[in-house]
Amino acid sequence: MGKDSVAIGALLGAIAGAALGRYVEKLWASEPPGDDFGERLARLEREIEELESFQRRSKASIRPTSRPQVPRIERPRLIPEVRGKSPEQQYLVLTADRNFQLNRIDYVSNQGKTVISEDVEKSGRRIEVPINERKVSRIWYLFGRQDEAPTQFQFRCHVNLDGVATESVVPAVIRQRYMRIGEARTLFRNVTLAP
Repeated sequence: MGKDSVAIGALLGAIAGAALGRYVEKLWASEPPGDDFGERLARLEREIEELESFQRRSKASIRPTSRPQVPRIERPRLIPEVRGKSPEQQYLVLTADRNFQLNRIDYVSNQGKTVISEDVEKSGRRIEVPINERKVSRIWYLFGRQDEAPTQFQFRCHVNLDGVATESVVPAVIRQRYMRIGEARTLFRNVTLAP
């Protein structure tokens, strides 16, 4: 039983006890003194049994109250992926179980600073946005680089889900690669999702 049922039982017991006490007080005060004490005691026991029976029936008829069920609103979860490999065009793909609207994407450094933004204004269950190589390069060169170690950054996606504006952060990694074309060596940056 829950705490509510115990509290209701205790309350009913207290009420029954008070009523019984009041009743006994009136009964003994109104009876003539010549009555047999044994009869009065037997009558009192019967009445106590009736009150206890009444209390048990009352408890059985009171259903335990439960908290009202608040409907759980499941927000659609955006599932990100990066499609394609550099030097070809890469795409950030966002998929959900229902329609949503993508308004803007921020390219955010690993220090949390928005480097550059891009307005998108697309909607659907699956949205593909070309990853802008120039914007990726701005993040790559944001800090003086001495090596070719991967750089972490984030896509901060400003979306509208079920009429509610929210942000979804997609951690990603930039890796610089080289490709030989004849005698020349061309560099490019490949974006993948962070593990």
